[in-house]
Amino acid sequence: MLLEKNIDLYNSQVPWLRLEQEFSFELEDSIFWLLSKLDIHRFSFEHDPDENYTQTLFIWLPLNEWSVRDQETLVQSLISLAKPFGLTLPECKWIQIKDEDWSLSWKRNWKPDPVGKSILILPAWLDVPEKFLERKIIRLDPGSAFGTGSHPSTRLCIEALDNEPPIGQTIADLGCGSGILSLTALKLGAQRTFSVDTDSLAISATKINSSLNNFPEKLLNVFLGSIEELQANMPEKKIDLILCNILAPVIKSLGPNFNKIIAYKGKVILSGLLVEQIKELQEFFLPLGWQILDIKTKDQWALMVMSQDLP
Repeated sequence: MLLEKNIDLYNSQVPWLRLEQEFSFELEDSIFWLLSKLDIHRFSFEHDPDENYTQTLFIWLPLNEWSVRDQETLVQSLISLAKPFGLTLPECKWIQIKDEDWSLSWKRNWKPDPVGKSILILPAWLDVPEKFLERKIIRLDPGSAFGTGSHPSTRLCIEALDNEPPIGQTIADLGCGSGILSLTALKLGAQRTFSVDTDSLAISATKINSSLNNFPEKLLNVFLGSIEELQANMPEKKIDLILCNILAPVIKSLGPNFNKIIAYKGKVILSGLLVEQIKELQEFFLPLGWQILDIKTKDQWALMVMSQDLP
């Protein structure tokens, strides 16, 4: 099983409840938003690479802090997230468990994951399997940040980079998470990357993963913030390729500023979109002077490649 998002967990002296809930991939970002809003921090998403459509949510809750009514309310909140997608959730499981080493429990079943033609996402604590020695290895320890490569939107980005390697290009990675897309770009020949995220945990994870892959700071530059921070730290030569694997509303908030950082004939790869949001994003970017070059889909998710032929 492969973890996509994890919030670092810790030992405690109290009994715990563990909620186990299977769900479809398209609900992942909504669930992450809900748990963050509810201030629930001990959870993980796990995905079997052989299973293309579902994954499992695990939530750990202190037994003495969660009444039966609170548990029922949480379950109903999860169920309500599925309705806009026309989905229903299978019945969840509640399991009472003893103390465990939270910081290690989610790592037990994470396996090497081949993506695209040439990339292997490798848990940092594992050796490279012999059958994958010819692939470009990205060692990863996501820690508390989003991004191990299992989510369809992330895989779409990695495959797009793999199909058209950004050799010699300067990359901007907006919402870098664990740094997986920046690392992939560098492995595929990018000259350097400028990675930003508004989450300090993501910044720490990206720096750690950069070190795990032996990239010096001058190649993978990481900043806390958003596109404004990137503008303040980018080189005189503008960005050749923007990677933006974020939810559609955030993409729309950033989109009007893309032309401030993109080089002439530079490209933008947008992911994190649901298939039904493609038309909405096209209608948003076309009046801003962007041309849609390509659209790819995987399950319910979509990727859009754009260019703006303006100096």
